[in-house]
Amino acid sequence: MDELECDGRRLSTTFDRAMRGVGPELGTLVAGAAERGRSIRRRRRAAVTGAVAAVTVLAVGGALALQPGGGPRAAAGPASGTASTSAAAATASPSPTAAPTTTRKPRPTSTRDPQADDGPEKRYPGNGANAGRVALTGHAAVLAVVEGLPKGGTTGGYAGYHGPVGWKGPETVDVLSAGTLSYDDGKGPVQVDVKFEGGLGALFRPGSNPPGPGRDPYTIGYDDRYTCEKVNVSRQYSHCEVGKLPDGSTLMLTERSDDGFRSRTADLLRKDDNRITLTVFSGGVLGDPRELPLSLEQLKAAVTGQGLQEWITPERADQADRTIRPFHDDTPGRDAPDPTAPATAG
Repeated sequence: MDELECDGRRLSTTFDRAMRGVGPELGTLVAGAAERGRSIRRRRRAAVTGAVAAVTVLAVGGALALQPGGGPRAAAGPASGTASTSAAAATASPSPTAAPTTTRKPRPTSTRDPQADDGPEKRYPGNGANAGRVALTGHAAVLAVVEGLPKGGTTGGYAGYHGPVGWKGPETVDVLSAGTLSYDDGKGPVQVDVKFEGGLGALFRPGSNPPGPGRDPYTIGYDDRYTCEKVNVSRQYSHCEVGKLPDGSTLMLTERSDDGFRSRTADLLRKDDNRITLTVFSGGVLGDPRELPLSLEQLKAAVTGQGLQEWITPERADQADRTIRPFHDDTPGRDAPDPTAPATAG
């Protein structure tokens, strides 16, 4: 068996083990297959959010006033159907009156009102040492990012999902949480994505790829994932650095610019085996790839924030539900047409 075939079979087996005991709507394979499609839709939502806000201000005020660090201000108020919130506002108050609103582009695969808030997410209660807590929700993941971003920018276009997964078997229950939002520093929106993969670090081991005799075939090569010489062998990143934090966590910072996109990513593998990735994008349907308003150091500050924890209090989940609105439930497959629904005459 050659090395390529060995790697392919090992990866297939890893995904198979990860999927055991996971509901189909939160399956790791489905999530991976849908990720690019969701990313495209998110960029469209971010672009529409910025465009609608600009048109609203032009129509009502006759001019678009960009305040330094504050983004476009909608003069029409609640009646315009759009609004934005600053990162500081989301941090300071969980009051519903401070909740942001935004306008979404209709999704062709869904008959739901694209401007409607999907409401609170399903809660997954913890047990044992996590009794009394709930799994990190998509709302809460987004709120933690908003709290960690530079103050003065505006945010909106909130979406995400979460649920339990088992990376090494059904007996291991970890939390997968993902979210997206738009961030505008006054010069146009960019997209920010966050993904929290609880327990995934248990699969990372030094020198485990390719696996040798006596090695666990389900592990992922730590040396291959968190070594710039290997992940950047094709020079797709214009910047790549890896370092150890004081608490023993591993942090990789990367930057790339190609195919009309610009992106920066902070990839954190914590000592508690939780992995968090935070990425900012520009370009594509958002327009020409503008200079990214968030530096690698700012992404580092956000990804290492205290709000990104695998298990949170119900009060924190409630605060996120009130503050991060409107919010679209981006659970993989949620917007897909119901295959059991009767066909309608065309």
